[in-house]
Amino acid sequence: MTARTLIEPQGKFTEPELWQSLPNVPGVYLMKASDGTVIYVGKAVRLRTRVRSYFGEKSVHALTSQMIRYVTEIDYIVTETEVEALILENNLIKAHQPRYNVKLKDDKRYPYLRVTTNEPFPRIHITRTAENDGTRYFGPFVHVRSTRQVLKQLTKFFPIRTCSLPLRQIGNRYRVCLDYHIGRCPGPCADKIDTKDYDGIVRKVCQFLSGDTDAVVKELTEQMQASAEALDFETAAKHRDTLKDVQQAITTQNIDSVSAADEDVIGIAARTDIACVQLLRVRDGKLLEREHYYLNDADPESLATALGAFISQYYQNAVFVPKTIVLPMQIESVELIEDWLKEKRGNRVALHVPKAGRLRKLQILASKNAEILLTQREQNVVYSRSVEPALVELQELLALKQPLRRIEAYDISNLGDRFAVGSMVVLEDGKPASSEYRRFKIRLVEGQNDFAMMQEVIVRRFRRALADDEKFNKLPDLMLIDGGKGQLSAVQTAMKTFASSQLPDIPMIALAKRIEEIFVPGKSEPIVLREDNPTLHTIQRLRDEAHRFAVTYHRRLRQKSLSESVLDEIPNIGPKRKQALLQHFGSIDAIREASLDGLLSVKGIPRSVAENIRKHL
Repeated sequence: MTARTLIEPQGKFTEPELWQSLPNVPGVYLMKASDGTVIYVGKAVRLRTRVRSYFGEKSVHALTSQMIRYVTEIDYIVTETEVEALILENNLIKAHQPRYNVKLKDDKRYPYLRVTTNEPFPRIHITRTAENDGTRYFGPFVHVRSTRQVLKQLTKFFPIRTCSLPLRQIGNRYRVCLDYHIGRCPGPCADKIDTKDYDGIVRKVCQFLSGDTDAVVKELTEQMQASAEALDFETAAKHRDTLKDVQQAITTQNIDSVSAADEDVIGIAARTDIACVQLLRVRDGKLLEREHYYLNDADPESLATALGAFISQYYQNAVFVPKTIVLPMQIESVELIEDWLKEKRGNRVALHVPKAGRLRKLQILASKNAEILLTQREQNVVYSRSVEPALVELQELLALKQPLRRIEAYDISNLGDRFAVGSMVVLEDGKPASSEYRRFKIRLVEGQNDFAMMQEVIVRRFRRALADDEKFNKLPDLMLIDGGKGQLSAVQTAMKTFASSQLPDIPMIALAKRIEEIFVPGKSEPIVLREDNPTLHTIQRLRDEAHRFAVTYHRRLRQKSLSESVLDEIPNIGPKRKQALLQHFGSIDAIREASLDGLLSVKGIPRSVAENIRKHL
C-alpha cells in the first residue's frame, strides 16, 4: 500500500484540485477540514471517480451539502484489492471517528467466552479481547451478566475448569477446589482426569457454544445408553441428568424453522441522525441471542448506507460469521462484502433480502424490535447508567406505554386503635425523592381496618392533587401498594371516587410480603419473579422504604403522646418544667429512673415537685 497527501492546505481550493490528481484504482480516501481533522472516510473501487461524484451538481450523497464546504484536503491510500479497501476503511473510521461517517457506537469492548485450546487442559473464561492466539473465542456477548450466566450453565452441563492454574499433561499436584466437589470441574489440577477424557468435555463445550446442540444431545444419549448396557448405572444416571439439563436449556430457544442453517437476521430503524440495528442470532435453526446497536450520524433517507456501514464494522471483529445474513433491504457493494465475509468464514456467505416465508417474518420481527428500542430511547428509557434497567423491565412486565419516571409507594402503620398513620414515598428516575415523601394521620377510620385506612390515604392524596396543592400536584406513573389482593382492591375502590374527575387512570400493583407476589388489577394470578431478579429487588426496596417511613412516624406519635400524657398528670408540671425535664433527661424512661438528686439538678425543679415526679412515675 502507498499513501500521500494530495494538497497541502494553502487556503481555499477549487473542487477540481481536490479530486483530479487521484488515481482511478481501489483505495480509501480521507476528507479533511482546514485544521487537518478527518471528517469523512470512504472506500472506492475507483478513487477519482468516487470522489468526483461528491462535487457534481447531481450528487446523490446525502451528506454532501453539509460536509463538502468544510473539505480543504483529501488524502488517499491505494490498496491492492477492494476487500483490502473495505477492511482499511473500517480501521480508519475507528481510529479517526470522522464527524460525517456512520459510526457504530462502540465505546467499550464486548465480552467473549475464551476456551484455551492451546493448553493441555483447556479452561474457559470471560475476556474482552479476541486475538489470533490459537484459542477458541465465542461471542461477542452484549452484557457481562448474560455471559456469566452462560458460563455458569456450561459448567453445570460440562465440567470444564475455570481456574488459571498452569497445568501440565501429567504430574499436577494442586489441591482440588470447591468446583471439583460440586461436580463442576473434573480435577485436572490433581490428575483426577487424563487429557483424552478432558478433551471430550472441551469438544462438547465448543460444540454447544457454536450452536451445535444436536451433536451434543446425540453424543450424550449414546454415552448414556453405552453406560447402561455396561451396567454402569451411576455413570448412565449422570449422563441422563446432563442430557436433561441440556435439553431443558435448548427447548426454550426453539423457533418455527425448517432450516438448520446458521443465520444472522438484521432489522434497522432510524430517527433523524441516529439508527438502531437489531440483530437476531440464529444457530442451527434456534434463536440463541439478540443484540442491538446504535449508529451515529445515520441519515433516515439512506438506511442502506447505514446498514452497509454496520455490516462491515460489526463483522470486522466477529469471531463467527454465519452462512446467511438476512437484511431488510439491498445494500451497496454486495458482492464485495460477500467476498470479504467469505475470506473470514472460509466458505460462501450470502447477504439475503427475503420476500416471504420464515426469514421474512424473522426480519420483520428484528425491525419491529429496532423500532421499539428507538421509541424507548426517545422516552429516555434505554438501558444506560442514568436509567435504572429494572424500571424498564417493570414497564415491559406490566405492558405500560409510559416510562416509569415516578413511582409512589403506600403503606399503613397502626397498633391498636390509636396513632394509625399512612405513608407515601416516591421513587423518581430510579432514585428516592425524600423531599416528595408525605405522611398522613388517619382521621376517619376507627379500629384496625387497614383496607379503609389505605382508602382514606389514597382519597386524601388525590383530592389534594385535584385541588392543585403544590405538595401533591405531581402524579405517579405507577402506584405500589404494600399488601395483597385486599389492599389492591381497596385502592381500586378508592380511585373510583375520581372516575368523573380529570384524574387520569394510574396503573397500580400490590406487593405481598409472604412470598413476594406482585398482584395486578384484572389478573387473578400474581406475577412471581425469581428471588435474584433486580426488578423485584427495586420494588422490594421501595415497599420497605414506605414501611420504614410509616413506622417511624407512628413511633414518633406514640412517644409524643406518651410524654404528654404522663408528665401532664403530675401536679405543678407545666410546659416549661416539662420541656426542661425532657431536654435534661431525653425521655420519660430516663426521668422515671432518675434519683431525687438527679431531678433536683434540673433548673426550675424544687424538692416538692421532684418528690411528686418520683411519686407519680
